[in-house]
Amino acid sequence: MCGIFGSVALFDERPNANSINKAIDRLSHRGPDDFGIEKLDNVILCHRRLSIIDLNTNAAKQPVKDANSLLAFNGMIYNFRELKKILSVNNFFKGNSDTEVLAKCLSQWGIKKTLQNIDGMFAFAWFCRKKHKIYLVRDPMGEKPLYWARMKNKIYFSSEMKSFFEIKEFSKKPNIKLIDEYFYTQKISGANTIYSQINEVEPGHIIEISTLNGKISSSPYFSIENTFNKKINLNKKEGLNQLMEEIISSRSISDVPLGSLLSGGIDSSLLLSYMAKDNTLNEITCYFSDVKNKKKSELNDALSVINFLKKKNKNKRIKLKSKINDFSNYMDLLIKTTWAFDEPVHFGNSPDLLNIVNQASQDGIKVLLSGEGSDELFFGYDRMVRALDFSKKNKSKKLLMEELYFGGGKHSIEFVKKLCGPKNQGRKSSASWHWLEKNINKYSIDDLILMFSQKFRLQTLLQRQDRVGMLCGLEIRSPFLSQNLVKFANSLKIKDKFITKSKTTKLILKLMAEDKKLVPNKIIKKQKIGFNSDIADWLREDRLRNFLKDMVCDKKGFFNGYLDGKKAQQIINLHFDKKKRLDTLVWSMFTLEIWHRVCGEGELNFLKKYV
Repeated sequence: MCGIFGSVALFDERPNANSINKAIDRLSHRGPDDFGIEKLDNVILCHRRLSIIDLNTNAAKQPVKDANSLLAFNGMIYNFRELKKILSVNNFFKGNSDTEVLAKCLSQWGIKKTLQNIDGMFAFAWFCRKKHKIYLVRDPMGEKPLYWARMKNKIYFSSEMKSFFEIKEFSKKPNIKLIDEYFYTQKISGANTIYSQINEVEPGHIIEISTLNGKISSSPYFSIENTFNKKINLNKKEGLNQLMEEIISSRSISDVPLGSLLSGGIDSSLLLSYMAKDNTLNEITCYFSDVKNKKKSELNDALSVINFLKKKNKNKRIKLKSKINDFSNYMDLLIKTTWAFDEPVHFGNSPDLLNIVNQASQDGIKVLLSGEGSDELFFGYDRMVRALDFSKKNKSKKLLMEELYFGGGKHSIEFVKKLCGPKNQGRKSSASWHWLEKNINKYSIDDLILMFSQKFRLQTLLQRQDRVGMLCGLEIRSPFLSQNLVKFANSLKIKDKFITKSKTTKLILKLMAEDKKLVPNKIIKKQKIGFNSDIADWLREDRLRNFLKDMVCDKKGFFNGYLDGKKAQQIINLHFDKKKRLDTLVWSMFTLEIWHRVCGEGELNFLKKYV
């Protein structure tokens, strides 16, 4: 994994070399192993490398430059070996890296054919000199990030938004018109971001920038909607098993130590089961995040998976490492996570994830496999079940849209309206709301639920995974988001994933696991718990109440500067006095004020008396 940064200077403008060096240095955590910068015409590309593949040659050195093009790439192309065989007929390769293969693909095939053939997680910038265009491209599901911003006669792009902080013309002014969407869903959707000046390249999209006149256009090369209800010529259970074997094999390609995240649930347990069967992996270290509240701990389930797989694979060394956060360490990690995100932290368990990923990094692990994405494909969330039940009881399409859009934030609607005021009600102009309006009558309810989750809600999880991994100089891969598996899962009917009477979710996954004896039966039959964190308990304690109240009352705080500080205090009192359960909203308020001081316009020193 890596970090990329670049610029296009228009109309004879000169780039500021000092700013560009500082901007790419902001990404040093993403690529601690190597650094490169290249210029071609009025385009500059910079690269920070985390070395995973082809460690002993310069073939993976970036940016890749020739007379007619320039490439900076972040990610992993899993089928690069197969593509290399095809390209070797007309090309000479210096090494064995996916970077070199991607560069040859683009040079020989162009952007469209390349995107039709590569399988991976990626974000890249490619300058084609003949066409006078630079292409900013992001993978279909959004595993790797890419942002861009126009400032006067220069256009900048980066793997993380913090790079733009080094550009003189950049303002940290928040995107206040859409701030209500943040409170409802924890993320501003689509191409918009928390900063008014910064745009996000959406998953499965290409941003084309003319290097002659600066014209910018965006177009999709992939549509999640088009993967639904297609005929796949595979037996369901056998087909899924075959796909999983192939995918785990390709996602385990690495020239550095590889491990796995383990939760005690079926998704990560299945991944570990397939990893244990892989003949190329002799030792697997798993990392588990535990909680102090033993009623919520899944440690015993995780240990049962380890013991089960050890008995089945006696020649493999499989071990488990677990960690628990205390309040002080959690708060310290929350600050670091906020810095990594450049946005308010969406999930309370993000610092807990950082805790175990940091441990993996200290152990010398450079690649981890994660079960992220399975719930989105196989109807795994309780909220999906609630939405389906809701649709059967309520025929109003508008009410169903609200059920899908608000999710857990539904009970906070009136409070958010008061907090943001009439001027800052941008929810109905958000990308995710517009998508619902456009598609509510176009697809079946069960397809709509899955599409919405894959297209929008998944993005917060993938952002968490990328930033936490990269902060530790470590790559986290999501095998469930393989394009072949996405297409297979989305070709299935709801009856293959969910039993209404028993409320059984991820049906085909569980049937396959049971049939192939891949994991213990108790893991297959257990109810989904989710990634627990002790913050759920701390969010009702006075020490956090006092911390949040001090930030909200601060004259230089976010709420006093942009919203209604008095209304914010009222919400805090209602929650901590136990008159109203507003956990999600209070968490969003808390992390927004933290972000304001770590990445925004607030004062970082304010936090020192608490962290």
